[in-house]
Amino acid sequence: MKRTVIILLLLVIAISLFANETFRERLKSKIDKINVSSEVKVFLISMIPIFELRGAIPLGILAYKLPIWKVFPIAIAGNMVPIFFILLFFDFVTKLFFKVPFLKKILETIFRRTRSKSAVIEKYEEIGLMFFVAIPLPITGAWTGSLAAYLFGLSFWKSILFIFFGVLIAGVVVSFLTSLKWLGAIIAAVALIYVIISNYVRKEKNKRKITLS
Repeated sequence: MKRTVIILLLLVIAISLFANETFRERLKSKIDKINVSSEVKVFLISMIPIFELRGAIPLGILAYKLPIWKVFPIAIAGNMVPIFFILLFFDFVTKLFFKVPFLKKILETIFRRTRSKSAVIEKYEEIGLMFFVAIPLPITGAWTGSLAAYLFGLSFWKSILFIFFGVLIAGVVVSFLTSLKWLGAIIAAVALIYVIISNYVRKEKNKRKITLS
């Protein structure tokens, strides 16, 4: 597990940042229509689910030409703002949605998918939450991490603290790989390929064990 976590922390940008250039450009064009400073745009982008700081930092540095020392704290702050509201009010939203059958079904689907992607949080609780958030991939991040923290009944303030640590780690790695530009993308892509192959081999071994038993 430790080896996988380290490798995943290295891969961060390859697909979600560099490969999804069309999506990034589309989002950037919409954000650019808002008459605000580049700093505010970075802040807004970092608040968006899935994108979060893994999208805000590269755009801030590469597209808006802002220095890393300025982009980093803005992206961290923007990424953390929605988390307080999710953890504070999600219980109320859940009760409200569960009164409507259609919305209840949607929410249950989201819960089921979140649980399936966050076994590390269920097993290691706050420490697992930190590592889960620290891996800046589309299926992870502060938004999904906060939802998982709610589902597993973790402490509010502990969740905030460890999500913040995870966001900091993700921010450092994303900033580093972004500064390397395409070299960072290559490093991330190699790590991603390794993780995919490793997961496939592990799954095949588990299948064989089940078949033999």
